[in-house]
Amino acid sequence: MARLLLFASWTAGDAALWNSRWMARQTARLSTLATEVLDGERAVRAVLETALDHRDMVGVALFGHGRPHAVLGADGREALDADNAERLGARWAHLVACNTGQELVTGCASCPGLFVGYSVSLVVEWTLEDLTEDLQERLARLVTATTFGLLAGERAKSDLQRRASAAADDLVDWVNDNAEGGYLGLCVLAQQLVERMVVSR
Repeated sequence: MARLLLFASWTAGDAALWNSRWMARQTARLSTLATEVLDGERAVRAVLETALDHRDMVGVALFGHGRPHAVLGADGREALDADNAERLGARWAHLVACNTGQELVTGCASCPGLFVGYSVSLVVEWTLEDLTEDLQERLARLVTATTFGLLAGERAKSDLQRRASAAADDLVDWVNDNAEGGYLGLCVLAQQLVERMVVSR
């Protein structure tokens, strides 16, 4: 049975990782495909590589701290970089991690798979309890839009950006209608997930 792999490195006391893990959980909640989640201590290179060896994995979305050359695991070490990116084969990887579009995505252009990342430090500094239920749902739709676009077979950057832009507009419109001048960080994130997207081909 086809499955989506979700990788969410997090450690106690790291608010950014707590929020990125929330993104992974929203992806699992909203996915129409079965998911496997690697989080906590399991979100490390060796476990990721083993999971990628399973043929039923159609793609992977990785959430956590990023460096220009890698997505980091819960141990602070490189979990996905140019040295193990070929394990994806012809599948895709959505790197929801800071700065991965600077080197990692472009460095994987020769790989058969498709890699999507971001060329900026993503703003993931929010307190979930401060967000209304309506806003949480719009945020969930935003942070899952590109992953679900990839699941739907979209591969062109313009198509992925169009899908992300629709979710971003929905979130920003809600903020403008209900909390004008508020939630600046969320509005910045919405812009980043569209305009700073980098695709390997």
